[in-house]
Amino acid sequence: MPDASTVQQFIDTFPPDANTRVPSDDFVSYGEARLPDALLGLWRTHGLGWYGGGRVALVDPGRWMPVLQTWFGSSIGSIPFAITSFGHVYHYDRVDGHDRIQCLDPHFQHNVEVAQDAVVFFTQHLTGSNSHPADLRELHKAAVSEQGSLGEDEIFYFEPILALGGQVNLDNLKKGDGPEHVGDIHRQVAARR
Repeated sequence: MPDASTVQQFIDTFPPDANTRVPSDDFVSYGEARLPDALLGLWRTHGLGWYGGGRVALVDPGRWMPVLQTWFGSSIGSIPFAITSFGHVYHYDRVDGHDRIQCLDPHFQHNVEVAQDAVVFFTQHLTGSNSHPADLRELHKAAVSEQGSLGEDEIFYFEPILALGGQVNLDNLKKGDGPEHVGDIHRQVAARR
């Protein structure tokens, strides 16, 4: 059985918020053949939900899979498993026998590989100084102050959307359903092409 000790640095940097919940054994069993041991250990030990004062969430892949399908098509093979408070979607797959973790940045319309190993992702990428949670730390604090804490599957975003010329400004800040909004960004941008 995987445990979360391999990613203790992540837990130290982003302690589980009070609303995290350990999913059912059936839920974790479903992920065992599809997702890395480090993530399964976090699910079993700490659960799904927000970590680090609402900066990063481990999410139900089923709730976020339609987002990846909207962005990449129905044949997408990667599985969404984490998000930032501003809707960056981290997703996992295996390519040629190697792990790959990518980040979909809906605001700036790109998807990039961020790690080739889940332990590295949790202990070096997310906790590093060049990650979205690090870059957005102060903005996150201001967003929580303005809009309140995020609920399950909620994100902060800007209206008008950044991909269509919106500005990062607290006057433009909103809070709402993450999967709905990240999918909507793609639809709005596609409609203007």
